[in-house]
Amino acid sequence: MSRSEQAAGALLIVLCLLASGFAQAAGLADLPKRKPGLWELSVVAASGQQTQVTGRMCLDAATDAALTNFGVGLSNQVCSKRDVRVTGSVATIDAVCKIGDSVQTLHSKITFTGNTAYRAEVRVHSDPPFMGRSDTTTTQIGKWTGSCPPEMKPGDLMMANGMKINLKDMAGLKQ
Repeated sequence: MSRSEQAAGALLIVLCLLASGFAQAAGLADLPKRKPGLWELSVVAASGQQTQVTGRMCLDAATDAALTNFGVGLSNQVCSKRDVRVTGSVATIDAVCKIGDSVQTLHSKITFTGNTAYRAEVRVHSDPPFMGRSDTTTTQIGKWTGSCPPEMKPGDLMMANGMKINLKDMAGLKQ
């Protein structure tokens, strides 16, 4: 796998955790939980053009809760500030986190459409630059597409390049 594919995969994982972990953190019980089943994940380029589907993720309620708890725990470890505001079906998150030597200042807006779709817009400023970049803006779109196929179990993330990983395994969570 190339360095750019690894970076894209890492970004996708971070966005999955952001969308579940930060958005459904303590005090945000009113936001929808993602519907169990298969979720299609896409990234929108800075130009506003939606790219191809970048991954498919199989979720059940227990996996969504486990990933949420993992995301909250991780953010508690690496973030010195996390401010979450909810207005209706929109969560706005501002955070300051340290990853390696880089301080990441994040501003995210996650808009839910019921429990079957969300759009997460994430802006990050890194000082010093992280992976060669000072500022990044990424938008992830998640939409529920139906039941998980037989070859996927909850926590599985199938990337566009065919690589399959299990987020619960990567996070060291119990099956």
